[in-house]
Amino acid sequence: MKILSCLFYFFIIPHLGFSQNIIKGTIKDGNTLQAIPYVSIGIAGTLQGTLSDKNGNFELSIPHFTDADTLKISAIGYSNLSITASELNENHSKTFYLQSVVYDLAEVKVNPKKIRYKILGTSNYSTNTCTAFMGKDNNWKGEQAAIRANNKEGITVYLESFGFYIIKNEYTDSLQFRIMLYEVDPKGYPGKTFLKRPIMFKTNVKQGEVLVDLKKYSISATGDFFISLECLEEKMESGKFCFAGSIKVPSFFKTSAFSRWGRVKGGGGDFNVRVSYIK
Repeated sequence: MKILSCLFYFFIIPHLGFSQNIIKGTIKDGNTLQAIPYVSIGIAGTLQGTLSDKNGNFELSIPHFTDADTLKISAIGYSNLSITASELNENHSKTFYLQSVVYDLAEVKVNPKKIRYKILGTSNYSTNTCTAFMGKDNNWKGEQAAIRANNKEGITVYLESFGFYIIKNEYTDSLQFRIMLYEVDPKGYPGKTFLKRPIMFKTNVKQGEVLVDLKKYSISATGDFFISLECLEEKMESGKFCFAGSIKVPSFFKTSAFSRWGRVKGGGGDFNVRVSYIK
């Protein structure tokens, strides 16, 4: 019998105060008026954060929300929105509109004879190590795990695909995730994302490699960056779903939309990106 070692991201959740402010709302595109799914909403630097659902709706409980606090709303491809406490009414539903940002996503064309390919991140999957998120009450929605790509300084690469390996998946429905890519901040932690469009995907793979084509997103990166996987499923169990991870890979994690990144010396997910570059 094959024995799997288990590796989890354990998060310490502080006890919340007794008084709660419930903020409900819907996030929409300011131009099209269409709902925006999986938008990050929360108080920066805290565990008080959530994601909107597939219809743009959200509900967020915030203890002791004061005039000094600011609610932040962020989505890839849109300008961030900040709302003060005085602009919100407790237990009142609101609609928030985000303004889209236009980027030049022109495809890069080079001589095929000069193109080389390589794998960044973890090239070999550690299928004996079962890795999973561990959120409060098994709520994984909005949790992320990230590892460094270890791209060389000054080298520009073009991302072709993202890959990871599912060891166990006992869910019958397809599971939805989001790929995130970040710059490396001065302290060596994930900084700002350099994505121009969100990259969400679904998978019903029960066991095996999951590959996501990234060519249509025209993503380039110069120097090192972080590869991150974000769970968009609200209720998950580590006994039913886990993916390959390496105990020797430094791992970075965040527990909610606007919480700070934490670091574990070992225990990173086996994530990778296949990239092309010009020699």
